[in-house]
Amino acid sequence: MPATDEQLFAAWRRTGFEDGTAMRVRRIRRRCKQLVQELALPATTDLPGLCEVVARRVGRPVRIAPMSLGGVVSGMTAGTDDGWWVFYERHTSPWHQTHIVLHEIGHLLLGHEQDPTVTENALKVWTPSVDVATAARRMGLTARFARHHCYDDATERETEVLGTLLMAHLVPATAKDDPPLSGDAAEIAAALGPALKHIRRELDGTRGAGPDDGEAPRV
Repeated sequence: MPATDEQLFAAWRRTGFEDGTAMRVRRIRRRCKQLVQELALPATTDLPGLCEVVARRVGRPVRIAPMSLGGVVSGMTAGTDDGWWVFYERHTSPWHQTHIVLHEIGHLLLGHEQDPTVTENALKVWTPSVDVATAARRMGLTARFARHHCYDDATERETEVLGTLLMAHLVPATAKDDPPLSGDAAEIAAALGPALKHIRRELDGTRGAGPDDGEAPRV
C-alpha cells in the first residue's frame, strides 16, 4: 500500500525545528501540493515526460544530461539562452539520479533560480580565480546558473518536499548505459569541467579524503 501524505512527511516534521516550524511546514506543503496540482501530471510519467511538463510551466526547455561530477556535487543546473540544463551524476544508481533531477527541477518550479545573488555566489565558488562576469561569459552561461548550496536550509527543505511529491508520479527508472554527451550539453560540461576539478582539489586538500568520502551534496 502506498504511503499516505501524512506518512510521507511524518519523518520530515520530526527534525527538531519547533519554534514556529509546524506552521512553516504546513505552508510549504500547501504550496508544493498546489504546484503539483497545477502541473496536471499524468498518473505516471518518466523524467523526459516530466521535463516537458515543467518546460511548459517555466516557459523554457528543460533538458537533463548525465555528467561525471567528480564527487563535488551530485547535481547542478545551468541556464543558457536556449533553456535549462540539469546535470546529474553519471556514476550512481538510477533511483539516486531520479532524486537528483527532481531536486533540481524543484528549484526551477519554485523560482529559486531567480535570485541574482545566487548566480554571483555560485560563479565565485566555481571559478574563484576569475571575476564573475568573465566566468559567465567563458562558460557560455546567462545569469541563470544555479549551484543551490547558496540557498538557505528552509529553501532546501521546500525543494525536498516538492521532489517527494513529484516522485510519486514517476515510473521507476531502470539502469542503462548513458551515451556520451554531445552538442550544447557537451560544451557546457566542458566549460564546467575545470571548475569541478579545482573544487575537487580544494576539497581533497581540506579534508584529506578521496572522491568516495561520503555522498556529494546536491545543489
